[in-house]
Amino acid sequence: MIVVGLAELIAKHDILSQASKTGLHDFLGYDGRIILSTIMPDELIDELEHKDYLRLITELKPDVTMIPDNYTYFDDPLYLSWSQTIRLARNAFSFLELEMPVIALIKGAVPDQVSWSMQRLIEMGYVTFALPARELSQSNLLDLVTIMALRALKENKSDAELMLYGRTYKFWRLKKASHANLSWFLEAKAGAYFKGGIPYDITDTNIRFERCDCEACRGKMAQDLVGDVRAIALHNLLDLNRALGGSR
Repeated sequence: MIVVGLAELIAKHDILSQASKTGLHDFLGYDGRIILSTIMPDELIDELEHKDYLRLITELKPDVTMIPDNYTYFDDPLYLSWSQTIRLARNAFSFLELEMPVIALIKGAVPDQVSWSMQRLIEMGYVTFALPARELSQSNLLDLVTIMALRALKENKSDAELMLYGRTYKFWRLKKASHANLSWFLEAKAGAYFKGGIPYDITDTNIRFERCDCEACRGKMAQDLVGDVRAIALHNLLDLNRALGGSR
């Protein structure tokens, strides 16, 4: 299973155009389960309307998608975070028309908002929830919001699945890698070969003569893959899987 970020696709118009024509599976050459992540920057959230999401999802053909993202901050005025919380519920309701599994997002600046939105989502029939965790973790707020979410599930007596989304990020100096983006594929298109989760130019003498026994390389040296974007991309994905502790 991989997670593909919609924001990354939108930021690269040529890639979005190609992926929209063929669907994500054919575009990536990947036959496993693909989750489309709607987590994105605030400015992009404001640009997309309900119809835009539905069109993109129809064209990209993921196996699973998330409901549209929104933004709520602890230091925002309550009226602003409540308006975003209500918007989240409205978008979630509109996504019920999709004929695929949909993951609900947990958002809210205060416990009442988290509880209210999750109650609405549970009433709509949602059973899988994702808590965007990376920024919360960096702000030391992850534990607090996780407790709020679990309390809301308990209050609503829901037998639901809770995912902490974004916790697989690892950082090496200024480089970062994660399953929850297309880094493994985009770097392959640029001729980068991953080792230990870090991208290298495939002609770099530090890695070009190393043999790899992964499913993509099958004993070949890195330099043997030059020009084979699909093989490099698969190698990068498998390398990330190992580097991030075997998560799938």
